[in-house]
Order: sequence, then structure tokens, then C-alpha cells
Amino acid sequence: MSGYRIELDGSFKERNGQQFMGGRGLYNDAYTDIHRIEPHGFMSNPVKGAKALLLSPNGDPDQAYLLGGEHPSHRPAGLPGGATAIYDSSGSIIKLVNSEAIFDFQSKTATFTAGTWTINGDVTINGNVTVNGNLNASGSITDGDGDGGA
Repeated sequence: MSGYRIELDGSFKERNGQQFMGGRGLYNDAYTDIHRIEPHGFMSNPVKGAKALLLSPNGDPDQAYLLGGEHPSHRPAGLPGGATAIYDSSGSIIKLVNSEAIFDFQSKTATFTAGTWTINGDVTINGNVTVNGNLNASGSITDGDGDGGA
């Protein structure tokens, strides 16, 4: 079996529930329509310039497979051991770190823990809200129909 690191060219096709990509190898060798293996329950489309491992069972490039597909400049850094991140090329990220789930989309974040939840940014709720406990407001409360809350 042989393996090579390749740089993906950003092309991809979906066929019969599988993904096929292209890229260039160490000596500018071109690869097209290579089956990319993805784990169950996860789907992604690596961007142009992402790095992947091309494996060729029995050294036959016609039977090659791609593993990975991560772009070095988009990969988040600084997460502790055991953490998990799902991210895109725009900087949006969902992090699972210890007992927290942190959603960060264009610097608007929501942090969910086993105890207190903090949401930063404007929030719109379409539907009813039930509060079981105290409601504290540090700003104004505006009544949408103008009857003063009656």
C-alpha cells in the first residue's frame, strides 16, 4: 500500500451517497474522481488548498481513497485535549469543551453548560416563552402592543 499527501483542488462530486474529489500530489501529479472516506454521521466539503492523505491499496492509483481534507489556515487551534470542534471556512464554530457546548457564529456566541447558559447577541424568539423562576432585566422592557403589559 502506498500513501501520499495531496492538496485538494476544491472540486467535489456526490455520487450514490459518496463523495469524490480531485487534487495534486507531491510532483504535481493530478488526481481526479478519488473516493473520499467520511465517518458516519458527518459530512463536509473541504475547500481548495486543504490537505488529505491519498491511499492506494496494492499501489494502484485507480483504487485510491482520500482520508482527511483539512485546510491549515481554517483549522481552529488552542483547544484542550479531549475537545471537539465542528467548523467552516468562514470562522463559524461549534466547540464541545469539557462540560460546555459553545456556538460561535460571526462573534455571536451561545454557551450551554450543565448549569447556567449565556447567550451573547440579539435573540428573537418566535413562539411562547415560559419562565419557571425569576426574570431579571438590566435594561428596558418594551411592550409590543402598547398597553403597558396588561
